[in-house]
Amino acid sequence: MREYKVLEVKKKSTFGFSRLDASGLERILNEQAAVGWFFDKTLDGETMFLDKDTVMLVFYREK
Repeated sequence: MREYKVLEVKKKSTFGFSRLDASGLERILNEQAAVGWFFDKTLDGETMFLDKDTVMLVFYREK
């Protein structure tokens, strides 16, 4: 059985600067992997919440 975790990550800051670049994404993935989470997929925030500036990162681990 799996459990899932979803992180909401803003793609841009209040002033329009990019907050989610390659090194930022790598940091998030490594932090989650270090505590046992496996990356599953991304969901564009616009798909779920009509928010173009958000991406959802989905992780899972076996219970």
